[in-house]
Amino acid sequence: MSETEKLHDAESEDSIVSEIELPNSVGDSKSNTTRETILEYSGTETTTRPKATLYFHDGVRFIDYVIAYQDHDEHEHDKDDEQRQHYEENLEKAGLILEREPKEQSQDQNTYFVKVHVPWPILLKYAERMKMKMPLKEERREEFMKDSSEICGCVKTLYRKLVAPCVLNTEEVTEMQEPDYYTTEFVRDKMEFFDIQDEKSFFANSQRSRIAHRIMSETKYGPKRVNIGINNLISSGVYECAFPLHEGKHKSTESKLAINANMRRLLYWEWARWGRWYKFQPLDLIRSYLGDKIALYFAFMGFYTKLLWPAAMVGIGVLTYGIVTLFTWSNVSQEICDETYPTYAGNLTMCPLCDEDCSYWKLKTSCLAARITYVFDNEATMFFAIFMSLWATMFLEFWKRRQFELSYEWDLVDYDEERDLVRPEFEAQVTKERLNPVTGDMEPYLAAKDKYTRTCLSLVTVFFWILVVIAAVFAVIVYRLAISAIFAVSVDLSSLGAIGTFATPAMLTTITASMLSLIIIMCLNKVYEKVAIWLTNMELPRTQTEFEDRFTFKMFCFQFVNFYSYLFYVAFFKGTISGTPGHYTYLFGSWRWEQCDAGGCMYELSIQLIIIMFGKQLWNNFIELVMPWLQHKYRQWKSQKVSTEMKDNEYTRWEQDYDLNQFTEMGLFYEYLEMVIQFGFVTLFVAAFPLAPVLALVNNIIEIRLDANKFICELRRPLAHKCSDIGAWYYLLEFIGNLAVVTNAFTIAITSEAIPKLVYYYVYSLDMYPSSTYNGYVNNSMSYFNTSDFEARSMPNNPDPFGEGNITTCRYPGYLSPPTASPKYEYTTQYWHNIAGKLAFVIVVEHVVFFLKRLLDYLIPDRPRKLRDKIKREHFLVQHMLFKAETQQLLKQLSQDNEGSRQLSPAPRSTSKQFYSVENEKETTPF
Repeated sequence: MSETEKLHDAESEDSIVSEIELPNSVGDSKSNTTRETILEYSGTETTTRPKATLYFHDGVRFIDYVIAYQDHDEHEHDKDDEQRQHYEENLEKAGLILEREPKEQSQDQNTYFVKVHVPWPILLKYAERMKMKMPLKEERREEFMKDSSEICGCVKTLYRKLVAPCVLNTEEVTEMQEPDYYTTEFVRDKMEFFDIQDEKSFFANSQRSRIAHRIMSETKYGPKRVNIGINNLISSGVYECAFPLHEGKHKSTESKLAINANMRRLLYWEWARWGRWYKFQPLDLIRSYLGDKIALYFAFMGFYTKLLWPAAMVGIGVLTYGIVTLFTWSNVSQEICDETYPTYAGNLTMCPLCDEDCSYWKLKTSCLAARITYVFDNEATMFFAIFMSLWATMFLEFWKRRQFELSYEWDLVDYDEERDLVRPEFEAQVTKERLNPVTGDMEPYLAAKDKYTRTCLSLVTVFFWILVVIAAVFAVIVYRLAISAIFAVSVDLSSLGAIGTFATPAMLTTITASMLSLIIIMCLNKVYEKVAIWLTNMELPRTQTEFEDRFTFKMFCFQFVNFYSYLFYVAFFKGTISGTPGHYTYLFGSWRWEQCDAGGCMYELSIQLIIIMFGKQLWNNFIELVMPWLQHKYRQWKSQKVSTEMKDNEYTRWEQDYDLNQFTEMGLFYEYLEMVIQFGFVTLFVAAFPLAPVLALVNNIIEIRLDANKFICELRRPLAHKCSDIGAWYYLLEFIGNLAVVTNAFTIAITSEAIPKLVYYYVYSLDMYPSSTYNGYVNNSMSYFNTSDFEARSMPNNPDPFGEGNITTCRYPGYLSPPTASPKYEYTTQYWHNIAGKLAFVIVVEHVVFFLKRLLDYLIPDRPRKLRDKIKREHFLVQHMLFKAETQQLLKQLSQDNEGSRQLSPAPRSTSKQFYSVENEKETTPF
C-alpha cells in the first residue's frame, strides 16, 4: 500500500473530501511519464477507500474520464469483451493510463468502471494538436479608455449602484476566477514562454477531459474502418456511457460555503440555488466548469432575460393604461356593458350565433369580452406593437455585440472550429469512398444522387407532418363548431349569478378549445420529435454540426406551425370566413363557421395566447425539474439497494456520477428551441397580449435556476465543448423578429378595432356630433338584418326569447346596408373607407418599422470599435512578446557559442561590438 493510501485510511472522511475535492487538476510528476499497464483493483490491499476520490488508488494520478459498462447479453458477451480489450489496449498504446474497477466493488454488483488518466506528455502533445490557447507568462494589462462624455460616466455609475445587490462579490468567486493572461496557441517547442508554474495546474479539468475524449474518439477497436471511437462503442452497447467526473459533492452539511470548497459546490452555492435567483451569473466559472458551449447558452439566457425587463415594464404600462381608462375614456366598452347609456347599445338584440338551437341575445352579454378586449386593445397597443418590433431588432443587435465581447473574454475571437469528426452512423452506412484532396486519405462519401433522393424524401415527409398539424388545427375548429351549439343549449349559467352573466357559451368554447389545442400541441411535439430524428438520420449527415443544423430546421418548421397555426387562424381568418346573416358559410354543408364575438376576435386571441404560453411553460418546467429528480433518485435507490448487505462497498465519486442522468449532445438544442418559440410568443402577437413579455420574464428567471440546478445536481458533468456563437438560432430569431413586424401590423389592422374606431372618430362621428367622439361607435358598427330573410335552417327555434313578441330585426357586426335599402345587405362606403385605412396602416407601419430596423442595424455595429482596437493591440503585444523572448533566447545562445569560440580562437573585438550593437538595436524593434 502506498503512503498516500495509508494517509487516506488514517484520516476522517470529511478531511479526505476537503483534501481531494480541490478544483485544480492534478497531473503527473516528471517521474511518472512512462506508459503503464492497466491497473486492476481487487479490494485486497485496503479495507476501505475514500468515498469521493477524484484520483486513482495511488492518490496521485487524476481521473480525467470514466467509462462504464455492464454484462447484459450472454451471447454477445465474448464479442463485447474482445472489442473492449482491444480498445483499451489501443488506449494504452496511445499513452493513456487506465485503472479498472470490477463489478464486485460497485454498488449494484453489476457495473464495471474503467478510469482514464492522461499523462503530462500526452497532454502537451494534444494541446498542441488541438491548438489550445494557453496563458503566457506576462499578465494582461488592462488599458482603460475613458469616456469622452461625463454623462456616460454618470450613467454607468448610476447603473452600478442600481445593480449592486445583484453582483456576486464573494471572496470565493473572486479567488476561483483565473488571472487574466495573454494567451496564444500552445507549442511544445516554446514551452518556456507559457506560464507553467507546475504540471498540476497548467491544464484545467475541463481541458484534460477534452483531451481524453479526443484520444478516445480517435482510437480504433477493430480492423474495419468504422471500428473507431468511444461514441461508436456506446451506440453499439459495448460500453454503456463515458463521462468526466464532477469535482465532488454539490451540497454539504455546513450552513455556509467552506473556504476550500470545490468548483461544483461553489457554483451550486452562488448560482444554482434558488436563493440566488436575483444574482448575476458567474459566467467565467460556468465556462471553466461546463465549457464554452454551455456557458454561452447561459449568457444568452441571461442577456435575453435582462432585455425582457424594459419590454415587460412597457407591457405592464399598456395593461395599466387599459385598466385605468376602462371606466373613464372607454366609451366603446361602456356602450356594450351599459344598457342605460345614452346610446343604449347594451340592449341591442343580436342575431343568433348558430343555427336553430341558438336564439337571439342581448349585446350586454358580451360585456366581459369587450372589457378584456379593451384592456389589451386600447390606444397604447399600437405604440406597444411598434415598440416590440424595434425591441426585437435591438435585442439581436446588442446580443451580437455581447457575443463578440464574450468571444474576446474567452479567447474565441480567432477560434477555428475544430475538425468535425465523421459521425459513426455515416461511416457505418456509407460504403463508397473517395480520396480527400487535403489529407490524401480515403474517406466515406455519399453520392450526390443518394443525397438528393434522401433529402427530397425527407422534405416530403416534413411537408406531410405539417399537413398533419394543420389537420389537428382543423379538428380543433370542428370541435368549436360542434361544442358552441351544445354550450348554447345544454349549459345553464343562470344559477351562477354574476359569473353566469359573463361566462358566456362563446367564452366557455374558447377556453375549452384552447386547452384542447394545448394538449394536441404537446402530444404532436413528442411524436414529431421522433420523426425528425428518424428523418435526419435517414439523410445521413456527415458531421454532428450538419446533423444539428438539419434537425434544427425540421423541428423549427414543425414547432412554428404547431404552436402558431391556430393563432394565425383566430387572428386573420376566423372573422372573415363566417359570413353574414342570410349568407352564412358552412363546413361540409352542415356546420356553420363560427364567427367572432361582438367584442371582436382579439379577446379570444388573448385567451389562446395565455393558455398556450402559460401551459407550455408550466409543463416544460415540470418535466425539467421533477422528472430528472425522480429518475436520479430511482437510479440511486436501485444501486444502493443491491449493496445494503455489502458494507465494504463505498459509494464512490464515479458511481455517484453514474447514477446521475446523462447529458446528451442534443441537450442544449431543446433549451434553445424553447427560447426561440417563446421569443415568437413575445413578438409575433404581442399586440393581442401585452403581458407576454412579463410571462416570459418570470419563466426565464425560473428557467435559469432550473437549468443551473440540472447541470450541477442532476446531470453528469458534460464534456466542455468549445463554441464561439449560438449558430443557426440567431438567424431563426432574426426571421421571427422580421415576421413580427408583419403579424403585429395585420393584427392591429384586421383583428383589432383600432382602425375602424379612428375612421369613425375623424369622419363619421362628425355627422352626428359637433366634434369628434367615440360616442355611438358600437351602434354605428352594427348592421341591421330582417329576421324574415333567414334561411330555413338558420331560423331560431325560439323566436321570442325575451317575452317581448317575435323579433323582427336583429343586429350583427359589419358595415352592410339595411334591409330597407336598395340593394340591401351590400357593403357601405364606410366599409371601403375602413379597408383603405387598414391597407394604408399596414403599408406605412411596415415600411417605417423596417426602415427603423435597418437604421438600428446600421447604427449599432456588431463589434464595438474600442474592443476591435483592443484586440488588434493585444495581437501586436503577443507577437512582440514572443519575438522579444525568442530574440533574448537567441542572444543567450549566441553568447554561449561566442564564449566557447573565444577560448579556441578569439574573434576581433571590433567585429564583436558591431554584432552586438546590431542585435541590441533589433531587440528594441518589435518586428
